Amino acid sequence: MKRSIIILFALLAAIGSCRAADDAQAILRRTADYVKKLGDYGVSFVLTSGDYASSGRYAVSGDVYYIAVDNAEVYSDGKTRYEVNHARKEVSVDDMDAASRNILDNPTRCFDFVGTDYRSEVASRDGDEVTLHLRAVDPEIEGDIYLTVSESTGRPSSVAYSLYDDRVTVRITDIYGSAEAVRRFDRSTCRDYEMIDFR
Repeated sequence: MKRSIIILFALLAAIGSCRAADDAQAILRRTADYVKKLGDYGVSFVLTSGDYASSGRYAVSGDVYYIAVDNAEVYSDGKTRYEVNHARKEVSVDDMDAASRNILDNPTRCFDFVGTDYRSEVASRDGDEVTLHLRAVDPEIEGDIYLTVSESTGRPSSVAYSLYDDRVTVRITDIYGSAEAVRRFDRSTCRDYEMIDFR
């Protein structure tokens, strides 16, 4: 009898775990659909990490994006990434990491975890706001992602990246469909900048 009760509890726990995973996946699908329906879109955000805080914005059109934070701008044409540091007068050039889910590295994929190799679970709920904990199945991809969205609409409100004792949080202050063309890198605006090519 005791063995039957243990088995029953184990089965109930497994069912609960599957339901929680299904619940998280349903919310992730809602978020991916929300962003997809925007088409080309823009985001205004506040970035915090420890004592550092700054506001910024980015725009996305398919695989093309533009990010502006402080004295830095990042451009990508879908293949090449140009990171412009105006304070140091440097431009770093590298291949775009299409697999990245980091909003500051590749915002074109930062809200789409459906069908990816990330485990997901509901970490917390506060009214309609739900925070999902995401972790890559691949052990070589370290760190945790915490994505907070509206459970009813899927609208993202923040994303946090945690690695060891470091935590970077991007709070989304506005997200909107945009008909404006995404800014492209123009070498002529950085004529006297040092070009550092990592490709």
